[in-house]
Formats: sequence, structure tokens, C-alpha cells
Amino acid sequence: MKRFKNKIVLITGAGSGIGRSTAVRFDEEGATSILVDINEEQLLETKNMLSNSYSKTKVLDISSYDNSKICFNEIKEDFKKLDCLINVAGVLRFDNSHEVELENWNKIININLTGTFFMCNLAIPMLLESQGSIVNVSSTAALGSHAWTAAYSASKGGISAFSKTLAVEYGLRGLNVNCVCPASIETPMSTSPNLPKDIDTRLLKKIMPVDGINRSPDDIASTIAFLASEDAIHINGIDLRVDGGLLT
Repeated sequence: MKRFKNKIVLITGAGSGIGRSTAVRFDEEGATSILVDINEEQLLETKNMLSNSYSKTKVLDISSYDNSKICFNEIKEDFKKLDCLINVAGVLRFDNSHEVELENWNKIININLTGTFFMCNLAIPMLLESQGSIVNVSSTAALGSHAWTAAYSASKGGISAFSKTLAVEYGLRGLNVNCVCPASIETPMSTSPNLPKDIDTRLLKKIMPVDGINRSPDDIASTIAFLASEDAIHINGIDLRVDGGLLT
């Protein structure tokens, strides 16, 4: 299946976890990918997993508007078009909400939410030309109650609300915008959580799936590929949970 043959796809957070799996999945389906991450070493590791020699890497902190704008100018020069934007880049930390430090709050909001805004803001003119798609990685933290994730939940809730705005605003012009809301996925960000001390362990079950199994990031990559493809042409403005029934 080559749903993305002759398609140009930009994937943020491509250095590890869901972003890396998404890059591999799109490569398997024929895409030429632009891989973005702040970690150059991990980014190159992902690039070496791909078969398409035309795919490129760009080291970028997406929370910097100026650097993001430079990145998009390079994309226009190198590729002339953009068909899909996949926003995966994000950070997570756990704190008691009354102990969240402003520095950490701002970092999470700036990367997760504002960085996603920068990417969409700069990509939309190109995506309107191609009548393409945006898939933003939100979280079940945007939809349910997750303890100790005040900044993260706020950022992901913002992504989901922002995505619906884009879906309505640009849907009639041919641009589809959807969110994937994962939970219980084996990624470097989530498998070794640094939880606050002296937590109420009864709250832990609220972040575990019904079947008690953590899934591979490949399961999220396949969902992202579906929403970005023409198979999902009539799907716009949704939060698609991939959470093992966690919020059911």
C-alpha cells in the first residue's frame, strides 16, 4: 500500500517514539519525509531507517518561531510543496499541580501547544495549495482526568481545541485537520515517568488501559497514517482515541 507516493510529509518529533514510528510508516507507504527534531543524533538514526533517499532531516526547536520560519522557507525551496503535516513533538513531566514551577509550565506549553501552532500557522498556506492534511498528536490527557499533568493536560487540551478551529475554518477549502489521542504507549517519554513523591496510588489506575497492556508506537503511527490519507477524506475535526479503552 503506497498511499503517500509522491507526497511530501513533514513530521515533528521524528527522533524517537511515535514520531520515529510515524516516519517509518510513511516511508513504507511511499512518502518523501522531512524529519524534524531537536535531537540531531536521534534524528539521523531515524533517517537511516528509511528507504527514500530524498527524505531529509532538519534540526529544529519548534518553540522558536524564527527558526521554524527558516525551516519552512527551506522546505519551499527544496520541495516546492507540502502534502501532510504531522505534529508529534512534545514533552511531558509529572508534578503535583500546586508545585508546578513557572519555568516548567512555560516549557511544556511553548513546545507542545505554541510549537504546534507555529507549525500549523506556517504550513497552512502550502497545505491549502495541495489540499492536504494535518494530524496533531494530542492525548487522552486532553479528554479525561490525569493527575499530576497540569501543564501537559492544558497543552494537549489546547491542541485539541485549536485543531477543531482549523478543521472548521479551512475544511471547506480542502484541508483536513484531526487529532490522535494516545495513551499507554511505550515511548521514552512515558515508560519511565518521574512521578511526584507520596502519591495516592489509587490514581494510577486512571492512566492504565482496560487490558493493562502498553502498546507499540507503531499502533499510533498506523492511526496517523490513516487520518493523513485519502481514506479519511470525510473525517475532519475529531479526537481519535487510541488508548486501549482507558476512557471508555
